[in-house]
Amino acid sequence: MIPLLFRMKVEQSEKRPIRLFLPLFLIWLVFIPLLIGASPLILLAALAIRRRWRARLVLLIYPILFSSLWALSGLYVQVEKDDKTISIVFI
Repeated sequence: MIPLLFRMKVEQSEKRPIRLFLPLFLIWLVFIPLLIGASPLILLAALAIRRRWRARLVLLIYPILFSSLWALSGLYVQVEKDDKTISIVFI
């Protein structure tokens, strides 16, 4: 499943934590139609490339992109350094 929410929290000692919530589903509503509209251009680029392995690489752009996006769901990253902590979550 594509992640629908991005949450980031920055904590520093002696300061209030900074929280950022970004609804990714609004970005997907714009991004997916653009990808669908660009698909004929990707096919033309693959036909224009003479070498076979490069054309296959161009045609694999969409499957690689979507599998990477699906893999982001559930990702949790926390980085700590001295008195700072940054947490990033894709839900």
